Amino acid sequence: MESSKRSDPSPFTLLSRLHEKAAASGGTLDQTDMAGECLDHMAAGIDTTGDGLCFLMWQLSQPSSMHCQEKLQQELRNNPDADFDKLPYLDAVIQEGLRCFPPIPMSLPRRVPQGGKVVDGFIVPGGTIVSCQAYSVHTINSQVFPEPETFDPERWTAAEGDVERKRLMFAFANGGRGCVGKHLALAEMKILLKDVYSRYTTLPDPSMTAESMEMSDQLVSSRPVGQKCLLRFVPISEE
Repeated sequence: MESSKRSDPSPFTLLSRLHEKAAASGGTLDQTDMAGECLDHMAAGIDTTGDGLCFLMWQLSQPSSMHCQEKLQQELRNNPDADFDKLPYLDAVIQEGLRCFPPIPMSLPRRVPQGGKVVDGFIVPGGTIVSCQAYSVHTINSQVFPEPETFDPERWTAAEGDVERKRLMFAFANGGRGCVGKHLALAEMKILLKDVYSRYTTLPDPSMTAESMEMSDQLVSSRPVGQKCLLRFVPISEE
């Protein structure tokens, strides 16, 4: 009860870290700083989750992936009361969707620590800015991801190779500078897909084309080049 009355930030929150940084430079966290942080979080979370779902649901609606949609529907309908994080095939579908269609297209720059690093036999001096982007990480190693251009949720259900798959999963970045909203985004995606595919089958609208759904890099997130994704929702009871 006493802790709930406190107005100062917890020492482990982002806000406390910002206060510490401002204090170290002899200043305070002003309104511009706070507005900038709010804008960063809004920009990072408004479109990315929706864009990831857009491409994933489009892929699930394709004839080549209809067996994946049917397997997902079966899992959801056989476990109507299961928590969204207790459904392994749902998780596999989302992981594969994020692997094939990472919402953030841009490279994520990092500064090499002082002393430098050796990466794959190459010496990278300290202070060097290096970067990579998720799509390349997700497709470069065909031993970890066989047929990397193929949408295949089954790859995430195999115990063998699980550690390596997770190590190369870069949709939310990794480490201390990874996405702070990762778990919220995954929860949103699982809840929406669980609600949709326990009741509906999705099919591409006849007006849509594969060309209009090609990924187009935007300022923050990837979107279809045609700027829309139209699907038909068919109630399962009417099939």
